[in-house]
Amino acid sequence: MTATLSRPAEGGQAQRLLPNRPAAPRRNYNHLLVTAASFAAVMLTSVSLSGVIFGWTWFMPVLVTVGTVLFFMALTRLSRLPSYCVPLVGLLALAGSLIWQFFPSQSTLGIFPGDGFTGRLTILLGRAENTVISQVAPVLPTAGLFLVVCAGIGLIAILVDTLATTLRMPATSGLALLAVLVVPAVVRINSVGVPSFIAAVAGFLILLGCAHWREARQDSDSSSELSGAHLSRGMTIGVLALAIAVVLPLGIPGFNSGVFPQGARVNLWGTATGLNPVVTLGNDLRNPNGFGRIEYATTATEPLYLRSVTLEDFSGQRWEPDQRLGQRVAGVDEMFSDGQPGGETTFTRITTDSFTSPWLLSPYAPLSIRGLRGQWAYDPGNLSILAIDGGSTAEQDYLVESIEPVLTKERLERIPPVNPESVEEKFLALPSSLPSVISNTTAEVVEGISNPYDQAIAIQSFLRGPSFVYSVDAPVDGGYDGNSLDVMARFLESRSGYCVHYAGTMAVMARLAGIPSRVAVGYSPGSPTGTQFLGPDGTEFTEFSVNSKDAHAWPELYFEGLGWVQFEPTPSRGVVPDYAITTLSPANPSVNSDNLNPSTAEVPESTAAPFPDADEEQAAKAERDSAERSSTLGGILGLLLVLLALTPLALRQMRTERRRRSVTGNTRGVGAATVAWAETVELAADYRMPPLPTDTPRTFEQRLRARLDDSAAAALSRLRRAYEEEEYAEFAGADARPTNSWDDVESVTRALSQSASVPARVRARFWPQSLWQPFGAQRSEDVAGSSRT
Repeated sequence: MTATLSRPAEGGQAQRLLPNRPAAPRRNYNHLLVTAASFAAVMLTSVSLSGVIFGWTWFMPVLVTVGTVLFFMALTRLSRLPSYCVPLVGLLALAGSLIWQFFPSQSTLGIFPGDGFTGRLTILLGRAENTVISQVAPVLPTAGLFLVVCAGIGLIAILVDTLATTLRMPATSGLALLAVLVVPAVVRINSVGVPSFIAAVAGFLILLGCAHWREARQDSDSSSELSGAHLSRGMTIGVLALAIAVVLPLGIPGFNSGVFPQGARVNLWGTATGLNPVVTLGNDLRNPNGFGRIEYATTATEPLYLRSVTLEDFSGQRWEPDQRLGQRVAGVDEMFSDGQPGGETTFTRITTDSFTSPWLLSPYAPLSIRGLRGQWAYDPGNLSILAIDGGSTAEQDYLVESIEPVLTKERLERIPPVNPESVEEKFLALPSSLPSVISNTTAEVVEGISNPYDQAIAIQSFLRGPSFVYSVDAPVDGGYDGNSLDVMARFLESRSGYCVHYAGTMAVMARLAGIPSRVAVGYSPGSPTGTQFLGPDGTEFTEFSVNSKDAHAWPELYFEGLGWVQFEPTPSRGVVPDYAITTLSPANPSVNSDNLNPSTAEVPESTAAPFPDADEEQAAKAERDSAERSSTLGGILGLLLVLLALTPLALRQMRTERRRRSVTGNTRGVGAATVAWAETVELAADYRMPPLPTDTPRTFEQRLRARLDDSAAAALSRLRRAYEEEEYAEFAGADARPTNSWDDVESVTRALSQSASVPARVRARFWPQSLWQPFGAQRSEDVAGSSRT
């Protein structure tokens, strides 16, 4: 066989340590498949957005945006423009797509910004911000929200396609896809369910598979061995990325269990925190550590509820505050309302710190507010106060003058049923398709009671009775953590929920009984700080503090001549007003009306005890859960570090095993010597003996022999000679014969390990240099598997 050798002159091809046979350049369109896979991966991952946006109307704008961006990026590649132009064209396509969809009247030729573009953009972003701040997820779809979503997903698509197609890093592009999943996961509890997660995984694997196919087809000389190398490498990294995606959320505060479970509460519009004034109360209440501290000092003799907004329309799928911008009166120095009751005047100074909301907190009913920064307007119908210049409550310090009505049980009992003409119709309105469980329950509770006050007390007592349990987790587990009539029906069936469910249910039941109602959202009184000080006129102020754990909702019922009156149906939360405490038993025999207020001496001690115990039990449970999460987190993070440390070892072992099978299973012997020599070269590099750019096989052998004993040196010589014969023989395929060269590879491996120090062995084993800087191994495997003529 040596007679067939045709050795090139010194400095020619033999000077190369390993063969380098680049394929002739040719035009191919394999990258189009990877771009199509990027499109599929992004769209499948975007399915998770259905957990935070109500309905599927968002899907088509996202589809158009992603499709447009990737189409023009693929077109740029086909045009043979420089690779750096591809993402730039993608950004331009994204901008044009957004303008075409959301700014048709403020654009030139449909894709360029025109007159009014800036104003329209400001309006849409403001609406998107209001949606995020003032609605509960899943939020109702709006044009502003669609603009933000399409822009974000479009940027993700550009990043995914650039990584997977241009940079040929499809596994790394999974991190960009993971960013899409993280958004709903941190906004809403359990928003990323199993179907959405499976869809995202399927999209990622499709992308990996298509990228592998592209790499395998890139060179006409590609071998099955090379294809296997790409596939195993890609799948290994992909599986590792998916494992991290599953484990990593457990290390983020707020993630408790499952794949993408209870999300950490975040504010997408800044670092400050704030109350989203509807069901996001549940997220606040589920937070074991309170945040968003607010301090208020008041001249009132009792701590106050701080009111933000009211919910009045109970007909939709989602209850949200109506901004009623056309009815608002600018300025809050002097406020008035036709239905504002008379009573005692109090002054309250409120310091918001980082609490962020477009709705201002104040005691009910405010007469004037001084010291506010920004422009604010109030609604005379419900006295809610809204920022009208894009401002918020963050870092505000203001003084509220409010009037507190003087209410007694006897005074309320004398109020007759309301005249429907004296109050707006919306406060009595209910949809015709009312769940039967709500109407039937209301009929049973108020049966035989005609007085509005007694009806209200009966409903309150029913909800605070022993058959109902306060829980912030049961609605999540039961799938009714929201606010709508269907949610209220589920709550009445399960009889477990938190303040939003109790307040909403009492308001709906009150309307069925003929009492106008609405739901107020804000904060319960909080805790005293122990600080007292005198005001300018010598009045004494007592200071209290509240945080996210005090987020609360309560019903307000309208009584003729008195205005809106607060009730407290939520057990173990808030303070039941003196006028709402009663020992009367309602018609429903299952109602226990004695446990209305656990903090009041008028309530029998035997019935008051369960509520403080419930508080203590919940606090203990939160502490236990926090301790369990901390210990679990430590173990998981430790396991994750171990897995990351062992990953290079596993990848190197997989490569070695694949080569061993290629050599020992090669009965014809074609290419086996080349693969064995490639393993030897990279093995030497792992032990800090890398080949030099000027090395030939012979010079590399001479340098390496110094580290080997006689037996290993002889094995190295056989490996080098077999490689040279196979590489430089004109008809190697015809004369090739099986070889036991892998035994020689193992002999060299043992000798290098024995001659190395312990640190060098550890580095070679757990951090192999050849894994990060392959020394010709890929081309050698290409040669090993190709057919020769």
